[in-house]
Amino acid sequence: MVGTTVLKRVDENESAAFKQVKKIGVSTTEVTKRAALGDLQNRGVVRTITAKDAAQKDLKDTKLQNALRATKARVDTHWKKTTTTTTVGGATRTNIATGEMAPTAAAAQRKVLTRSNSVRLGTTTTTGLGGLQRHASANSHLLVGHNKVKTLTTKLVENKVQQVKIINKTNNKTETDVTVEPSLRREDSNLSRKSLTKIKAAITQNAATTKPTLVKSHSAAATLSRKEPVVKTTETTATSTSTKSADNKLKIVSVQTHSSKLLDDVKDIDEGDSENLVLVSDYVNDIYSYLFKLEAEQPVAKNHLEGQAEVYAKMRAVLIDWINEVHTQFHLAAETFQLAVAIIDRYLQAVKDTKRSHLQLVGVTALFIAAKYEELFPPAIADFIYITDDTYTGKQIRQMELQIFKALDCNLSRPLPIHFLRRFSKAAEAEDNHHAMSKYFLELAMIEYDMSHYKPSEIAAASLFLSLNLLKENTNMATGLNNKHWNSTLEWYSRYSPEHLRPIAKKIATVARNAPNAKLKAVYTKYQASKFQKVSTRSELYSTLMDSIVSSKE
Repeated sequence: MVGTTVLKRVDENESAAFKQVKKIGVSTTEVTKRAALGDLQNRGVVRTITAKDAAQKDLKDTKLQNALRATKARVDTHWKKTTTTTTVGGATRTNIATGEMAPTAAAAQRKVLTRSNSVRLGTTTTTGLGGLQRHASANSHLLVGHNKVKTLTTKLVENKVQQVKIINKTNNKTETDVTVEPSLRREDSNLSRKSLTKIKAAITQNAATTKPTLVKSHSAAATLSRKEPVVKTTETTATSTSTKSADNKLKIVSVQTHSSKLLDDVKDIDEGDSENLVLVSDYVNDIYSYLFKLEAEQPVAKNHLEGQAEVYAKMRAVLIDWINEVHTQFHLAAETFQLAVAIIDRYLQAVKDTKRSHLQLVGVTALFIAAKYEELFPPAIADFIYITDDTYTGKQIRQMELQIFKALDCNLSRPLPIHFLRRFSKAAEAEDNHHAMSKYFLELAMIEYDMSHYKPSEIAAASLFLSLNLLKENTNMATGLNNKHWNSTLEWYSRYSPEHLRPIAKKIATVARNAPNAKLKAVYTKYQASKFQKVSTRSELYSTLMDSIVSSKE
């Protein structure tokens, strides 16, 4: 028996700890059938190795286990707000936005003792401190009166502090009012200086052209208004005894953001996320505005395979179904599969002379590029060679990789449906089953050639719209799609009305209704697993409500 090592990659749906390396015994005389295009049938991707490499693989696997021991599983919970509870002095505190534990008095005492926050004492006059004293603040080493052994650095610091105190005393005697101009810190870049200078220049120019009238008051303040962004400025005038001219200073108070433009009936879904830096609540709306712009700049045209002499729509569907199965066997992330499909469609749209014999090479190379782009530990190129049953060599895959990058102009920035789905699920306050069924609809739609021209945001919004109707409505009633599930908050953040999504949701419902009887069942079989909540086998997909959605006239 020769040991064969298979690395189990945790995808976004596994919430358990990262699985360890698993060994599977394979007989040396047994010939393992390789998984080729259209012939995977949910078998594991296992490749035999010689006894000569077994010792080296064991050593590499041991190092990999040590490296991944503290790695967390990838769970698709970016769209949910975490809730944690802590108990302090018998009272329970909850932190919803950040998910961080509130510090307690006991935790504050258990600080880690390092060289920067510890000082060796000369005498042990204080009880309970065994020669070492922990500090409550970073400036405690400057306090006078502690019996500490003064080093050269401590003496220099104390001398500087005394010099500053003396200078302050002399300044207070000569000057009654000392104003200190705020300066940029060292970590602030020159870009911040230029930005502030431009803003102040624009405000000054606007003030000079409009000639605002100052209101006579105790503070002599006037407010200037602009349209977008709105910048409130305060002009302070200070009179001097020597001169009659006023010294005007501009100060930026607040800048209007996207969330401040919300309508009255639209909920701010980023409220309370400001303390969690990972959620970047100050920039998230600008980020998604940029993603909407990108998907409009990089479209996939309708019937984009027109002009291909040897590649047809059915061949594309078979290829993507096979890639989905390989993606599942390698335990890759959802972004990897969706990026691979986007690369294939954009390449076939740009290169019209793709040969039929090279179509699988395009698909496996697209998955190879997507894995390197999205995965923490992408599979080696030898795994992609093996999965094609040695149909292509490593040199051919690398050459095709260069051709794809040349055709796409080295641009892989097209947003994916899963990016928008997480945002929309957060706006809908969706549950786990809603999100899982929406992902099922996403992957079914990506196989269909007739739906490849829709934008990623449209597919994501229509999938969520359909799942909300199926899981929130009475499935025994033939009511069709109900617009009440797509409220004003969802319409605001998705930028789509329910009337725009109804035809797309109907097409997705037709594909999902016929999935059990379809020839290509990779996605249907994948979502029968328990980690996907077995959404492909739920009764709502084959109910009276589903039939009414499919048969409705939109």
